[in-house]
Amino acid sequence: MFVSLGLRFLCNVEALNMVESIGNVSKHRKAPIVVPTDSGFRLLYVPSISGETIGHGYQQAIVDEALTLYGAAAPVDDWSRRGEFIKFADMKHMPDNIKQLIEDAKASKKEEKLPDKKHEIETAVIRSSIIADIGGFLIAEGVPVKRTSCFQVGYAVPVFDALEATAIESQFHVRHVPSESKGEEKEKKQTETTASQDQNQEKKSTQKEERAGQMIYYVELASAVYGVTFNLNVDGIGRTSMIKVEEVTQDRMQRVKVALAALSRVFTGGSFGAKRSRYLPVEDVLTAVVSVSKVRPFTVSPPHYASFAEDTLRRRDAMLKMLQKFNVSDEIVIYGYSKERALPDGIEKANSFEEVLSKVADKVLSAKP
Repeated sequence: MFVSLGLRFLCNVEALNMVESIGNVSKHRKAPIVVPTDSGFRLLYVPSISGETIGHGYQQAIVDEALTLYGAAAPVDDWSRRGEFIKFADMKHMPDNIKQLIEDAKASKKEEKLPDKKHEIETAVIRSSIIADIGGFLIAEGVPVKRTSCFQVGYAVPVFDALEATAIESQFHVRHVPSESKGEEKEKKQTETTASQDQNQEKKSTQKEERAGQMIYYVELASAVYGVTFNLNVDGIGRTSMIKVEEVTQDRMQRVKVALAALSRVFTGGSFGAKRSRYLPVEDVLTAVVSVSKVRPFTVSPPHYASFAEDTLRRRDAMLKMLQKFNVSDEIVIYGYSKERALPDGIEKANSFEEVLSKVADKVLSAKP
């Protein structure tokens, strides 16, 4: 099964993705986008939230949900528990059992056995870490082994029909230096020459060093209606993919539950992005459309268009008709929620985004493993 989410959400006063500091100004990430106009196309630079930021938040949500569902026996490696998603990239961050498999593969002198060795390594990594299972990994040291991520996420950028209501603004802040530290004593070496001896002697004295009581800095914040697309290849979870496709875990459906619960945590709990301790954004889901396809991957239309729900429904119907010509049958169910506009018939409607995700979970978890 394949789950695809298109989301439009209002995000006011946010600093979720900062990229650099220029002097005393922390800059918000911007990205170029090409938008359609009545006279052609136009290039704009707009505030954005990178897919890496959202992806990191999703993987952290996987850790949290896995610890909740499994408890102490959660298949989460030590580095991922700390929020450092290295995922066995080098030998320093490798468990002993996987390290031994890599050494055995390097020592093998029969080339024909190398694919089987790589399959063993991928199997061991998937069993060891649900993060590497769902989020993919790349072992580049020793014997290269690669696993493509089971989830895909793009940049969150402003929707096309709300570009005029998008803004970036620098906010003025002041850091205060405690009053007792304003006049700190500092030793200063002074050199004086004595009349009786023709040599220099060092004499230490103290003096007050004045410090500024305040320090000015600026943080760029943004407000926009963002659109983002998120895909999840449910069938890939708990199964190898590099050499051959094989289910290698006994808890595959448990891992699917974790993946879906983490998706809910990210987009309903606002658990991604930076500076949330003092720049907690004002967030609200405006429209959500989720497709669940049984056989072939089907991705919802870009939510940056106001008509993306209708576009998704038309594409779904056209794809099913096309597949019939090839004697392929599929099932694609679309769920939706919107407070912006009425959703078309053919979409199973919900009263909240949380209810949409609940319906998706029911559909996925009721399917045969």
